[in-house]
Amino acid sequence: MTSFKSELYRQLYLYKRYPFNYISDFFLLVLMFMSIFWGGTLVGGGVIGTSLNALVVGYVLWSLIQNTVSQMGMTIMNQAKSGILEQQYLMPISSKRLFFNKSIANIIVSLLQAILVLVVLMVCTSHWIKLPLVTIIPFTLSLIVTIGLGYLIVSLVLRFKRIGSTLIIFQYIYLGILLTNFENYPFFIKIVSCFLPICPMVSWMRLAVNNKFYDWWFYLLGSLFNTILWLVIGILIFSLADKYVKRNGTLALY
Repeated sequence: MTSFKSELYRQLYLYKRYPFNYISDFFLLVLMFMSIFWGGTLVGGGVIGTSLNALVVGYVLWSLIQNTVSQMGMTIMNQAKSGILEQQYLMPISSKRLFFNKSIANIIVSLLQAILVLVVLMVCTSHWIKLPLVTIIPFTLSLIVTIGLGYLIVSLVLRFKRIGSTLIIFQYIYLGILLTNFENYPFFIKIVSCFLPICPMVSWMRLAVNNKFYDWWFYLLGSLFNTILWLVIGILIFSLADKYVKRNGTLALY
């Protein structure tokens, strides 16, 4: 619990200490969405109704992943470079618990920012989305998947040290994936999308927000499968990377 409190305090202190940087990041997130929105208005006559609902839901969840997973990777790289990571490995808790605490702290802070992004986007587009209670289920499962993705990103950092460019590529490839309406594709494509992180949850939320008829059990089971799959993959790969750096003494950046 002490480790979690310390990590959460560190996250909040950074926002307090460097407000201009985080305000700029927030403004960039909103500007990127508005660019997509205005582009649709100029080219295709506007993004309205259910299309806008789908766009907002996908984009907000992408911003949550981007802030949670990418921020985790950048933090670990900086801590490895400064030697802080080696000090944290000396703490009387397992490395798995250490990074779990970091993930939860990241999720809490990123969740607050994602909610703020959602409100600002609805104000800017003058389109208010009603979120049914059922969306709590896929949204919660999405947060659990981000823990598995966090372990995966940490594993890459521990093993390869510098993955800044990889994180950037991952962010924008995944933006395109999350903005793809897999729920409108044939059944086989829907099955394939269940193997992509968070995709079935995003599709479920879009269908629920748009009040469309859908197979409730398919999306529930698909979301549960997706959650378990990526959580297990993240933990297994992290265990391998953790053992590797400890065995070879390559925890530090250099």
